[in-house]
Amino acid sequence: MGYNVLKELWAFRRSVIFWFIPIAASPLPIYFGVAEKDFYKEAACAYVVIIMAFYWMFEVVPLAVTALIPLILYPVMGVQPSGDVSKNYLKDTNVLFLGGLMVAVAIEHVNLHKRIALRVLLVVGSQPRWLMLGFMLATAFLSMWISNTATTAMMTPIGAAVLAELFKEEDDQAAEEDTIRKVRGESNGGLELETIDVEGQTHVYDAIANENATKEHNEDEEKPEVKEKVSSRRQSMQKGLMLCIAYAANIGGTATLTGTSPNLIVSEQMEILFPGSGGVDFLQWFTFAAPGMVITLFLAWLWLSTLFVGCRCAEECSCCGGKKRSGAEEVIRKAYDELGPISFAEGGVIFHFLLLVLLWFFRDLKFVDVGDRQAGWAYYFIPGYVTDATPAMIVSFALFVFPSRPPRFLCCRSKDDEEKPGPVPGLLNWPTVHSKMPWHIVLLLGGGFALADGVEKSGLSAWLGQQFSRLAGIEAWIICLIVCIGVAVFTEVASNVTATSIFIPILAQMAEGICVNPYFLMVPAGIAASFAFMLPVATPPNAIVFSYGGIKVSDMVKTGFLMNITSLLVLMVMVNTLGVPIYGIDTFPDWAVCRSGAIQAANSTINSTMLMTTL
Repeated sequence: MGYNVLKELWAFRRSVIFWFIPIAASPLPIYFGVAEKDFYKEAACAYVVIIMAFYWMFEVVPLAVTALIPLILYPVMGVQPSGDVSKNYLKDTNVLFLGGLMVAVAIEHVNLHKRIALRVLLVVGSQPRWLMLGFMLATAFLSMWISNTATTAMMTPIGAAVLAELFKEEDDQAAEEDTIRKVRGESNGGLELETIDVEGQTHVYDAIANENATKEHNEDEEKPEVKEKVSSRRQSMQKGLMLCIAYAANIGGTATLTGTSPNLIVSEQMEILFPGSGGVDFLQWFTFAAPGMVITLFLAWLWLSTLFVGCRCAEECSCCGGKKRSGAEEVIRKAYDELGPISFAEGGVIFHFLLLVLLWFFRDLKFVDVGDRQAGWAYYFIPGYVTDATPAMIVSFALFVFPSRPPRFLCCRSKDDEEKPGPVPGLLNWPTVHSKMPWHIVLLLGGGFALADGVEKSGLSAWLGQQFSRLAGIEAWIICLIVCIGVAVFTEVASNVTATSIFIPILAQMAEGICVNPYFLMVPAGIAASFAFMLPVATPPNAIVFSYGGIKVSDMVKTGFLMNITSLLVLMVMVNTLGVPIYGIDTFPDWAVCRSGAIQAANSTINSTMLMTTL
């Protein structure tokens, strides 16, 4: 009876959580609204944070719908006016994200992403180990610029086709051996019947028949072993190739500011909570995160190729006398040839993509000293007016105007062109953008920004900072490591946007409470939110490759556990080395407030830690 009740409650867990959490947390605003009115705003804001955290974790309603809760509860509970809350849903970072997504949609629309992926696979060759590297390089590069979900959805079918061709020779050989066995068995039967009436020769043919029967028996015994070996190799390679795609998509998105949503959340939260910090621009993020991404990707390839391919050089490498597997390469070559030469539209998208990357890189060169002013093209305009969102919108707008085919008017029209002159459609059109744009992410980001803004304006952040000041005696690198582990574990059961939206505002106050540079906690936490490798529900790429079959949850846990540890170790090394010149994490900045009064001790602790880590 009790088991059935629990089973039924679990089936309706979303409905139970939907009602239980607001009711269970209601004493918080009620008590402080009556007994401690001076602390009511902080308590009301904490109440909203608790509800959103549980709704996001258990996906009681769609994530984007949960993100709308601040628009309802903040004004009703007196935390913030509705107008102030609404501004958070289309901030500068949202516009930057929209611009990056429009360029990504253009890349998908003209099939440029498929061309890049297939070209990389042709370069690395068709050997299993190098194929895995090729898939990881292509997936990681594409995930830097377009959605990791879209990248995985495109690469997975290609991987399945390549995998089928990779073992096609074994399948054909097995089928041929089956046919030979059947023919041989029928011949032996016929031979035996044929020699029954021939006296003197019967024993000879009987001996031949017995010999053939013995051979068949031995082959039948060997057949399951051979089939089992081929099946085991195929299954192992399938797991390795699919996990390569998923892990590379997760890792690749950490390299650029627009690569994945948590990166943008960190940047925007820095601007909201620390207006004087200047946030995080594209160049800063790329300079810090890209080297770590490359190292993590390489280590992931070593781990996955060793685990699923192993050291079978004699069987796979042509240098050791092994046979070449040309079938997979033929499939890739055929798919690439079907794309034809680079079209005018693809060339136009490449031009706009490179233009956007260059505008992002050279907008604000903080590392270049040119005397009395800062370097970068943005400083030819009013300081602070041009951000990374500006070039994103410039290029996005141009994609709707730039023609997708060569112009057909006056001198641009060829003599053989018999079509009537007229306007040429642009590289992008609104129906394409409308259908492919993940609009829910914009609301999800806005909900996180609104949540953080309410935490700051209500005074809850100041209260949290005072509580965290008790941790000032703990070394900064230990706190950073614990934070990154906590975020990575939380992301295994909740979306990375949820994790960063909840943790980043809290970490900002923790940094002020223990007198540590906020970059030291917030940036690693944002990157750690993408290191979810152990469960299918952790990220969309994990779920996509899991849905293709052949991968068990135990396989992902076993493989992903070491991946999580490796990724976090690389991240810790990067933040304690590159973080010093890029973010100045070895000092406490002027734009933050030290709430523990232990800034000198904190700085000395950080400095000694940096030295130890570097050594």
